[in-house]
Amino acid sequence: VDKLGISENIANMIVNKFKKDITKDLEDLESLIENQEKEAIAQKAHYIKNSCLNVALDDICELLQELESDSISIEECVDLYKQINQKIKAII
Repeated sequence: VDKLGISENIANMIVNKFKKDITKDLEDLESLIENQEKEAIAQKAHYIKNSCLNVALDDICELLQELESDSISIEECVDLYKQINQKIKAII
């Protein structure tokens, strides 16, 4: 709450929405990676990064930022996805 600079009620609403939406967002990202849709991967990573910023998950945001890179390989996307998914599953 202190890091976000908002009331506890607002923080709870944001966190609950994040928890509700993140599983589907990660499933969508995984599908895009499986289909090797690089532009869509970058767009979805950016979207998820914004959600993670709302709940102050800075370390996950850094990984998502890497997924937005034009020069990243699909193999690197797979590795980053695994790291992101593991970190998020550990906190939700």
